[in-house]
Amino acid sequence: MVEVSLNSIAGLTSHSTMKLEGEIAGYKMMVLIDSGATHNFIACRLVERVGLPVTQGRGVGVILGTGKKERCSGQCKGVTLTLQGEETVQDFLLLDLGSTDVILGMQWLQFLGEMKVNWKKLYMEYGKGSRRVTLQGDPSLCRSRVALKSIFKTLRDDGEGYLIELQQVGMEEEREPEVIPEVVQDLLQQHSTVFQMPKGLTPIRSREHAIVLKTGVALISVIQPSVSPFSSPVLLVKKKDGSWRFCVDYRALNKETVLDKFPIPVVDELLDELGGATIFSKVDLKSGYHQIRMKAEDIQKTAFRTHEGHYEFLVMPFGLTNAPSTFQALMNQVFQPYLRRFVLIFF
Repeated sequence: MVEVSLNSIAGLTSHSTMKLEGEIAGYKMMVLIDSGATHNFIACRLVERVGLPVTQGRGVGVILGTGKKERCSGQCKGVTLTLQGEETVQDFLLLDLGSTDVILGMQWLQFLGEMKVNWKKLYMEYGKGSRRVTLQGDPSLCRSRVALKSIFKTLRDDGEGYLIELQQVGMEEEREPEVIPEVVQDLLQQHSTVFQMPKGLTPIRSREHAIVLKTGVALISVIQPSVSPFSSPVLLVKKKDGSWRFCVDYRALNKETVLDKFPIPVVDELLDELGGATIFSKVDLKSGYHQIRMKAEDIQKTAFRTHEGHYEFLVMPFGLTNAPSTFQALMNQVFQPYLRRFVLIFF
């Protein structure tokens, strides 16, 4: 049983296979050099066109690169093949090769002796008597696309075709569905309202956000008659999921705001706190800043302008210079009994 590789079947669709032009009895043809093929092969259609004599014998079984088994229909002996000016006399098995005319396999390669091969640059060098012979592959001998008309012609003439599809296979192991312990289920059920979207304005909590302006600062960006003398521009930023994030540019307001000195935790220190822990869970608040009300006297400072009119926030918006400090302070107050024992907070 002899073998022919997958490259021999689909070799003319790849730039990386060793292909070059050859000649038999004045007829030019495509030659594929394939170390994965045990023998030399020649296409049946080429034998008929050139008129090579065929020696009939018991059929030789061939295992294709697809795993399918075929049977050669005969053998051509003593065929003179010219490759880039170099002649070689070889025996060939007849096989339907599809897009390839001739395959030179190990039957030919093993008698070349010591060789120098560079598959990246597609050349091979070997000794022939006292001189060195170099064969240069031609990557342009490639059929990257096949017309539908050509496919139908192949099926009509040969009665067989191949469809090769490559897919990236993930190596992730299948995981069993995660089962939530009953004690956790009871806890989630008991506090189910925490995960519900609010239906009205956030209630007044123990901490509200204030915007304290620097001494002597005049009113900022008075651009049009409005209830508020403040006005900040609005822009929309596209998010990864394709939706849009509503952003207010508070840089002018922030520049004149007194900075809050509340200590913000350092990320590296929080990561050190996790050392030695074996179970981790994370809670990501949805619109967390909007759970904090603005101080009544500072609501007007959050005003922003749109094409529809002039508006202001009743809750703490994103983009204010001291908003992270306000949020961190409230979270620290809520989780004070558990802070740094088994709860870490970062805005």
